Amino acid sequence: MVVRCAPEALSERKFDEKSDVWSYGVTMWEIFSYGNLPKLGEISQLYMKLHEGKRLEQPAACPHSIYRIIYYGCWEFDSKKRKSFVEIRNELKAELDKQTSTKQSPTVEMKT
Repeated sequence: MVVRCAPEALSERKFDEKSDVWSYGVTMWEIFSYGNLPKLGEISQLYMKLHEGKRLEQPAACPHSIYRIIYYGCWEFDSKKRKSFVEIRNELKAELDKQTSTKQSPTVEMKT
């Protein structure tokens, strides 16, 4: 699906880790949108829309903090500025650790 392609893959047919990071962001979007198809309009206008800053909207089920990582980490137009998988993983792990540490674990009372 062309929408998964990073801008450099569309314009130069360049595929590398950074273009894979872009596609990973699209996959994350699909997960949080419960399998919706990623659409930004007509395929013929996709590169220009991406160049102008158009991105997939935040899915309702996606926390803002996670969407921020996807948006700024995975969907940076300039591949040189796009984060690596290691950086994305570290940011996601830190965010998930932060979210789980603020929630209290349920306590189970054991009867003896």
